Amino acid sequence: MKKFTIILTVLIAMTIKTNAQIPNYGFEDWTTVGSYENPTGWATMNPYCAGPFYSCTKSTDHYPVSVGNFSIRLENNTSLTQWTGGWSIAITDTMAYPFQPAFPIVGHPNSLCGYYKYNSLNNDSMFIRIVLFKNRIMVDYFTFITGITTSTWTSFILPLTYSSADSATLCLSAFWGNRPTDGPNGNSVLYVDNLSFDNLITSVPLSSSELPSKFNLAQNYPNPFNPSTTISFNLPSKSFVSLKVFDALGREVATIVSEELSAGSYTRQWNAAGIPSGIYFYRLQAGNYTETKKLVLLR
Repeated sequence: MKKFTIILTVLIAMTIKTNAQIPNYGFEDWTTVGSYENPTGWATMNPYCAGPFYSCTKSTDHYPVSVGNFSIRLENNTSLTQWTGGWSIAITDTMAYPFQPAFPIVGHPNSLCGYYKYNSLNNDSMFIRIVLFKNRIMVDYFTFITGITTSTWTSFILPLTYSSADSATLCLSAFWGNRPTDGPNGNSVLYVDNLSFDNLITSVPLSSSELPSKFNLAQNYPNPFNPSTTISFNLPSKSFVSLKVFDALGREVATIVSEELSAGSYTRQWNAAGIPSGIYFYRLQAGNYTETKKLVLLR
């Protein structure tokens, strides 16, 4: 039993290191540099901009769960003529080119995850990029890029396929056109929050005074949706939780949660890619509590 406990403890520690190693992943810590603020552990193009038009700023519009108070806001402001292109950038620890490894990787992350909001103007695009290194030599890089506007916090999962790496650099940017040299177009804005490896950050432990007083299943958002939506629920006590989706004929479409969870507030994502448009129902069962709500998938 003792040996099993030691092995389990090591596995849990490895998981925590893998998912929590990105510096200032939730953009909660900021450092004042002259007349502007930078997210701690990150560098930005702010030194080359003139306030109040800094390209990267702290925002209270953050991912709406019990994780922190801030996000990072990036804007490709057309008035920023002090540097080429006017596109915003935030990068972990270093602005050196070529990119140098900025933080160590423990384990072997298989994906980069996080949340973003993006207002694209005049065909602008944004990207979130991770560059992987081994012994300070670049192994590969992977980029999540889109020019589609999303006014609600949207999750992304960027698969990472590589053999081995020991460090990485992250880069966030909103820029003109389909690449930084395409512009000028307009002041597109990108928000990023809760970056992680392998698992989306959806909830944090609450103190006893913050625990929910009753079971509750919230209406999904957005609704209607395509293809992903967020479902939140509260547990006043430790319970085995079943959260499933059914079609209009009562046939099970997806199992979102099927596990024992501690008391607290939780948020889960359902990606309905490959499922036809229509009206669906999601049902939460926890202890003696059961509640069902309707959601609409509209393509």
